[in-house]
Amino acid sequence: MSENSSKNQKKYSNPDIEVTDCLACGNEIFGTKLYSRYKVCYKCNFHFHINARERLVSLIDRGTFKEYFNDVTSLNPIEKTSGAQYKSRIKKDRLRTGLSEAIVTGTCTIGGSPTVIMVLDFGFLGGSMGLVVGEKVALSLELAEKRRMPVLCVITSGGSRIQEGVLSLMQMAKTVVALDNLHKKGLPIISILGNPSTGQVIASFVSLSDIIIAEPGAHIGYAPYRSIKEVSGEIEPSKYTSEIYQKHGLIDRVVSRQNINRETSTLLDLLSPKFNLEILKTTNIPETSLLPLKPWEMVQLARNINRPQSRYYISEIFANFIELHGDRLMSDDPSIIIGLARLAGESVMVIAQQKTVEKINKSSNKKSQKVKIKPEGFRKAKRAIELAERFGLPIISLVDSLGPELSLQAEYKGLANSISELISSMTKVEVATISVIIGEGGSETGLSFSVSDRTLMMQNAIFTPISPEDAARSQLKDSGKIKDVVSTLKLTSTDCLQMGIIDYIVPEPVGGAHSSPQEAARLLKIELMKELGSLKKIYPRTLSRRRKKKFRQMGEYSNKFRSTLKSELKIWQSAFTAGVRALKK
Repeated sequence: MSENSSKNQKKYSNPDIEVTDCLACGNEIFGTKLYSRYKVCYKCNFHFHINARERLVSLIDRGTFKEYFNDVTSLNPIEKTSGAQYKSRIKKDRLRTGLSEAIVTGTCTIGGSPTVIMVLDFGFLGGSMGLVVGEKVALSLELAEKRRMPVLCVITSGGSRIQEGVLSLMQMAKTVVALDNLHKKGLPIISILGNPSTGQVIASFVSLSDIIIAEPGAHIGYAPYRSIKEVSGEIEPSKYTSEIYQKHGLIDRVVSRQNINRETSTLLDLLSPKFNLEILKTTNIPETSLLPLKPWEMVQLARNINRPQSRYYISEIFANFIELHGDRLMSDDPSIIIGLARLAGESVMVIAQQKTVEKINKSSNKKSQKVKIKPEGFRKAKRAIELAERFGLPIISLVDSLGPELSLQAEYKGLANSISELISSMTKVEVATISVIIGEGGSETGLSFSVSDRTLMMQNAIFTPISPEDAARSQLKDSGKIKDVVSTLKLTSTDCLQMGIIDYIVPEPVGGAHSSPQEAARLLKIELMKELGSLKKIYPRTLSRRRKKKFRQMGEYSNKFRSTLKSELKIWQSAFTAGVRALKK
């Protein structure tokens, strides 16, 4: 550490001395607007510590905070030998911070949404969770449950309150019990993690939060950085930050302090729906004639490099989209997009497949690359389904995938289990579900995301159990004979509609969706609103029951199925015969 940084660090640790230069980049920050209001460096975005009261000012609507449970005090069940020193520390921190304990709790409004708020302050005994903190957290969660209000929790905490012994440890279980009761009522909790966010708080109610946002560069984890360093040896501090935790799928977003108010306001608004979509019977839905195309032509249109993908449709169709990240277990699969949004005023959960993602190569240039879905991607989607059911949000799925990643590593991560668990979740979830195959519905990835109340398919999309190339290789021993086998796969939208696999074909502009992406998005949005308005009228448990019945009867051996099967077998037989003849020549 340089001499200048050392001086700044001393200033930073002493609240009576105003910092003039940034600890990270050395730029002068005193008097700048961003530092004065948010304690953030305008140059490098370094986030300085702010206390609980400053947090409240930066987050809530002015004049709406009402403090609760400030009179909660501990019975002080501590040995007399250590009690005097502990009391002295508490007294000093009370005088220095102006707080009675390490947490401030109360109610407020954020962006007009009534909210229960809890703010832990690292400046008071490291923001550790003792008896008082644990009790105030539990009381606040119970207040939210009673008043049916969402909860916002802001964390800067480290270590444990060892002075209060094993009773301090018990607060972890207490807060988890209170949070489980909140979840049963379908009420959301959002946690914001500052620097640092470690210890018992993280390993209890915070990690069980529905949505977790962290500030840039914040040290996050159960063990503090110092403890990890002692066990693992010298490690870079950057390996223990919020950005790394998002990459590993453990938090949802990394957001700068100056933008957190806007993010939380939008999230609270989305999770507390105030509007309902209603479709009038007299609504005129524009009709576009479906021009018949050959199967191979549809395959080419579905694979067109300029064909709109999920991110484009999300930006065009939905409002206030806030993307969430990670499976809360090991990783964040970029090929799966999940997030909250609005469709015609209705809050929805969006789950989408993105088969092309941007990757940075060695020369720091971004390049689009086709990807397949990993086990963590299926788990990420399953997490979104669970959130949607908890808050009663309809689910809209956009399907466009090349299939699952086939590798030994994927097998070890539980690929088969993650697919089956997602299918199970999609089948039994008690909210309205709509799936749209917008491009390629590849094998198990197409199926697992399209088990819905209503399954739509873009006119020129394809839905297949195996890629045409693999089918040709398997049946005709030549992957180049795609045209000879593609008609046997019954992969077109018209085929899928005839077999009862999908419910409706969404028209595309003449020439395909890529010829007019905005028009394609408009046509899809109309159909989504129509279907959502219809499904919203049906009781959630009834939807789940009907959905199970629908897929139980899929491919049932009826007269219609027998006729379709015979026709398909004839096509396969003729294609196979033609292939054998070609090989003999």
